Amino acid sequence: MRLKHLELVNFRNYNRAGFDLQELGNLIIAPNGAGKTNLLEAMAYCGMGRSIRFHRDEELCKEDKDHFRVKGDFCQDDGLELSIQLAWQEGRKLAKINDIPVRQLSKLYECVKIIYCAPDDMNLVGGSPRYRRQFFDLAISQIYPPYISILRNYMHIVEQRNNLLKKDYQPLEKNSWDRKFIQAMLEVLEYRRKFLNLLNREFAGKYLAISEQVNLIRLDYVCHMAGAYPEQEEDILACLAELEPRERKYQRSLIGTHLDDYEFKLDGRNLKTFGSQGQKRITVLVLKLIQAALTERITGIKPIMLFDDVFAELDKLHSKKIRDFVDYRYQVFVASPREDVSREWGELTRLNILDRQA
Repeated sequence: MRLKHLELVNFRNYNRAGFDLQELGNLIIAPNGAGKTNLLEAMAYCGMGRSIRFHRDEELCKEDKDHFRVKGDFCQDDGLELSIQLAWQEGRKLAKINDIPVRQLSKLYECVKIIYCAPDDMNLVGGSPRYRRQFFDLAISQIYPPYISILRNYMHIVEQRNNLLKKDYQPLEKNSWDRKFIQAMLEVLEYRRKFLNLLNREFAGKYLAISEQVNLIRLDYVCHMAGAYPEQEEDILACLAELEPRERKYQRSLIGTHLDDYEFKLDGRNLKTFGSQGQKRITVLVLKLIQAALTERITGIKPIMLFDDVFAELDKLHSKKIRDFVDYRYQVFVASPREDVSREWGELTRLNILDRQA
């Protein structure tokens, strides 16, 4: 798919701005603080209905304004036009697809696919488990939109079960919630394992050619409880029975996929502990390339790729290899304060943002 035109009203540092975008994408070279990241965030907002950088909607609104609006006009891979409009005002959000209001923002995931790459992606290796869960849940949702409602249902059950643990309850009541909890958890786990298996097959494939530094990467799923989850519902019920005194003490669920983590391994060792900064940086970029390829393969939609100042710390060889792998197969937007980045992306037309913020 391609983003043809983007309109912003009171979004971040943009008061009112419109951008005509090229089929291949655009190169955005401007000083830090000029609005490069804000522009890419607006593009991603069209596909998710929320900040790709996990900001609240009120934080996206231009200072001293009480509303903002983002509108993206796309051309789908089949040639059909697609219009996405999102407006926020004083805590309320309205989304439209082709001028038709939609109540569920998850509908955006079905038709718009955007992969965002930024320096903060290093947190996927070294950051908190919550950061990794957020990324992988988002990536799974883009490829398998039904996962959104499955995850939402699971989190609702966790909340209800936690409320139960804060009061006196009957054994039958807890057993009922435990079974709902287990069934919902296993549904989430099925999607996560399926996605992880796809990623690991790709890590072991053609992406090995990008760098010898990361040619033995794999991802492991780390359960919050010791070992792995039992396969049978009755065995997990037994685990919950053993945990019941502690769960009553802490008044919350002490196991579950809302607490699990992912671990990057390099040649069998934890990349977070033993990997260099360069290895971590290349790994997350390869991960994003794999995410783009899987999105296209499974959904049939070519994603749009956003590179937000990710090449500053890469040497020329790896920057070129990343560009060669993308090879303008997808529409690409590359933002950087560095002029020399333009040499690797010479086919992209420059987009001037410096006079678009008034």
